[in-house]
Amino acid sequence: MISLEDLEAEARFVAKNAKHNLKLVKQQSAVIDPAKLESNIKWLEMMIDLHQRDLAAAKEQMKKARLAGRTSLRTRLKYLVASILREDRPKRKGEAV
Repeated sequence: MISLEDLEAEARFVAKNAKHNLKLVKQQSAVIDPAKLESNIKWLEMMIDLHQRDLAAAKEQMKKARLAGRTSLRTRLKYLVASILREDRPKRKGEAV
């Protein structure tokens, strides 16, 4: 039995490649059954839209994650640089400079 995660992964794969596939379908439209051509093009356009919505949702989720208290890359780098600069100082009170 196929899991929901497998179906989502397959849909994302198809949606990601839909733009390329649509280009190929339009270039080689003579090879495709004319009765199915229009429905295939509409399906690929729907998959392209799905991919764009998926990317937008992922971007929004990342934005919300940062608002929820997770630090940004800039903040983490700032703390890392500050910790490196502080290492020049003595680590204990008893050590000489």
